[in-house]
Amino acid sequence: MAFCKDFNARTQKYKSETPMAVTITAFTDNTFEFSVKSPSVSWYLKKAAGIESGSSRPSHVTASTITVKHVYEIAKIKQSDPFCQYMSLESISKSIIGTANSMGIKVQKELD
Repeated sequence: MAFCKDFNARTQKYKSETPMAVTITAFTDNTFEFSVKSPSVSWYLKKAAGIESGSSRPSHVTASTITVKHVYEIAKIKQSDPFCQYMSLESISKSIIGTANSMGIKVQKELD
């Protein structure tokens, strides 16, 4: 019962349809630890672009287009993850742009 209360308290800021990665460690004395990570970058990119899936032929067919502002907002969210908290927003943003390119999502300064 304690796990459910802790899990609900930590995940209340997310919408119910949001996928998230959770790492749970259970110990022999019936205690536990868990960490909740934000959704994957690809999920955020698909939401920002308004598409169900990326391009089947990236760099040949563009699935959608997003702005640098979308990338920055995703980078701010991902910076709260334990593995990204010491990375700069610039390096996280570059990684997100690389993921977007591999999904066939074009990143522009402003939408036309």
